[in-house]
Amino acid sequence: MGFKHLLHKHDLTLIEMGEENHDVRCSGCMDIIYGPAYICTTCDMSLENEDDFAMHKSCAELPPQIQRDGYHPHALSFCFTIMIVCDGCGRLRVSIISYTCIDCLFNLCCGCACTIAFSKDESEIAKHEALEGRRIKTTIHHFSHIHQLTRCWFFLPYFTDEDIKPSCVACKKNLHGTVSYICLPCTFLLHESCVNDMPMQVQSPFHPQHILLPRAIRKGSSKICNACMEAVTGISFCCNKCDVIYHVSCAKYQTRAIKHNCHPHYLLQYGKSIISGIYCQSCHRSCSDSSFSGRMCDFDIHLECIPLQPNVKHRHHSHPLVLTIPFVEDDLGEFYCDMCEKKRNTEHHIYYCEECNYIGHIDCAISEVLEVETTEDIFLDPQRMEENSSKAEIAMEDKMLESEGILVHYKKYKNLNLIVHLSMF
Repeated sequence: MGFKHLLHKHDLTLIEMGEENHDVRCSGCMDIIYGPAYICTTCDMSLENEDDFAMHKSCAELPPQIQRDGYHPHALSFCFTIMIVCDGCGRLRVSIISYTCIDCLFNLCCGCACTIAFSKDESEIAKHEALEGRRIKTTIHHFSHIHQLTRCWFFLPYFTDEDIKPSCVACKKNLHGTVSYICLPCTFLLHESCVNDMPMQVQSPFHPQHILLPRAIRKGSSKICNACMEAVTGISFCCNKCDVIYHVSCAKYQTRAIKHNCHPHYLLQYGKSIISGIYCQSCHRSCSDSSFSGRMCDFDIHLECIPLQPNVKHRHHSHPLVLTIPFVEDDLGEFYCDMCEKKRNTEHHIYYCEECNYIGHIDCAISEVLEVETTEDIFLDPQRMEENSSKAEIAMEDKMLESEGILVHYKKYKNLNLIVHLSMF
């Protein structure tokens, strides 16, 4: 006679599962099954069948109640749940089976319950990850949410599809493998790092005229971010004087501005994390990786559609600099422009010298370009001679602007038609 479990209607058969069954998950704890397991031979075990059933032997044989005084003073009762923060391991767990103490709201995930229920050594039971759970699982009140938030280790390996992976409401990045805060009833999720590093005000390049302040958005309502044009939920940064609102990540987004003759306004450089549903107004193709955008007038253009020189020679570097796709040169976590020594956004294209690992913002690189020409070329070119003769006039005009408090550096280049404004950021 087969084994009966209340989670399934058919008799179950005990088998040994090896690595060839690496995609089969336990219907109790949701972890991958290795070793002895109960399966239903009546149901099809193919991945396409949602009715298949398999459980670790230990999960299937868990008792209705666990009473281990060395671990917890009260009885822990078997219950069906969807999501808990385990007091044993401190992890957020999505599982069908868990144990709870109705007296003190103490919860155990299925995996920790198996260790406690079947261990014969009381001293080992007392040591079992309880200290880890107590260290991790704490609660806080945060301005962004009306309910208490619980600290946990966010580890949900079974969410493999990028489209359904839970993300932080502040930075919009994946939560897997991080210490985070959660409101279970609302599924409200925040990285601990986002909680700790949440600024109380932001000076954003998207709205430089006013300070942006954090504001919670009520559950069930949403606004549209004025930067990426996607819905904002949970936490936002707003201007109290203007009707503008931004995601936390968008408000803190590092960007640069250029002035190009293709558009009368300054254009901000965008990377893939902030681009959503926009199209280049030059080639009419979708902008998915990088663009220059004027949000005030919904103008967007590919970087490729702006005639940037593929190679430039900068006065502060001996080698030519090559226009390069975004990349990260190391794993230190902070990345800088070697020209202005300010932080750079790793989503943005750069001018780069591979030989020296020398990196510059686009606007920094083209602000002081040296034409790669010989002296003879210059004297033989009447247009270049005329440009050289006007340098004194250009320098005088710059000084006049600076005397009026306007820090502007601009130059026009042959085949470039680009004016660079450096005073905004």
